[in-house]
Amino acid sequence: MNPHIMKKIYLITLLSVLIYSCSSDDSAPSIETVTQLPTIESISTTSATAGDIITITGENFDPNETYVVKFNEVQGTVTEVTLTSLKAQVPENATSGDITLTVNGNTTVVGALEISTTEVFVFHSDAKKLAKIDIVTANLTYIGENIEYGVNTRGAVIHSKNNEYIGFENEFTQPHLVRINLENGSSTNVNIPSSFLTVGKDFRDMVIDENDNIYIFHSSAKKLAKIDIATGNLTYIGENIEYGLNTRGAFIHKQNNEYIGFENDFTQPYLVRINLETGNVTNVTIPISFLTAGIDFSDITVDENDNIYIFHDSAKKLAKIDIATGNLTYLGENIEYGQNSLGAVIHSQKNEYVGFEDNFGDPYLTRVNLDNGATTNVTIPTSFLTVGKDFDDIVIKQ
Repeated sequence: MNPHIMKKIYLITLLSVLIYSCSSDDSAPSIETVTQLPTIESISTTSATAGDIITITGENFDPNETYVVKFNEVQGTVTEVTLTSLKAQVPENATSGDITLTVNGNTTVVGALEISTTEVFVFHSDAKKLAKIDIVTANLTYIGENIEYGVNTRGAVIHSKNNEYIGFENEFTQPHLVRINLENGSSTNVNIPSSFLTVGKDFRDMVIDENDNIYIFHSSAKKLAKIDIATGNLTYIGENIEYGLNTRGAFIHKQNNEYIGFENDFTQPYLVRINLETGNVTNVTIPISFLTAGIDFSDITVDENDNIYIFHDSAKKLAKIDIATGNLTYLGENIEYGQNSLGAVIHSQKNEYVGFEDNFGDPYLTRVNLDNGATTNVTIPTSFLTVGKDFDDIVIKQ
């Protein structure tokens, strides 16, 4: 056969096979759609606590896809996906490290997150136990048991060096410190020596500075005192200080090196500022223009930048105080904070004022956002209240 004819037959046969192959459903080559990883631009924060929502911003997110976000290998909960962002909640057991994003088997590191170890504690008097509170759920994790903490407490602090929760028990007979180890719950009571009690046993408002020095106001002596937590001995600072009987908490102002308390006074509320070196006192009255709604205040506290906050019960508002003028700058309104509060703390990571409301009924946390005054109340679950609803002295470790 003519070689040219054979070549044509071969080409025609090959073309037929190719046409048949392309038209056959069984043998047609498949084209897989591979989801591209989004282009990541930023994450909303580099530090957070469990329960916080972080936002990953970028391009080419697909709301119809399933994304997995892990915080140092611990999977979080994806709460929202748009074309340009993804939101995920930090899980309870997350630790500091990389944040990874996975879609269809493809994984990328989108950033790193430092997990804060901020912890909030309160003493559950009816249970005779110290408890750590989850401020998102209000669940309690107990530390220790059968701790005699008393009923007439005057504030508590966290002693960072000793890793202890330390409260003060006025007791009306033998004032003493109650020191509770935060790891194992073991407790130690340290009596105030009787030599310091000749003028009386009434004390107010224990606080701690950043160097773990602890101070308390000895009302009977009209003096501020530094306490030795090993012996209970007092070192007095100043004298004849009119601090009053209706105080609502105190704190250390780092920048001014002052112990600052709030005197409700039933007539004219004011700040009492005591210099920690000299004992000199300055009283700063709250201007009457802020008192038209009433003069009842609760739970003064301070943040890490020396900003001072107090709850104005009569006005149902949280207020920032100018310690030079006593002027108030209000945050939020119509906040139901109650009358039987047990102290408040500033949660710096969440930027919140967190108070504990005993309420004589259903105890709860009141969380007030320091930017906009938005309020969230979180009730203690009834499963923790079977032995009773009496609590004391909320404090924070951060």
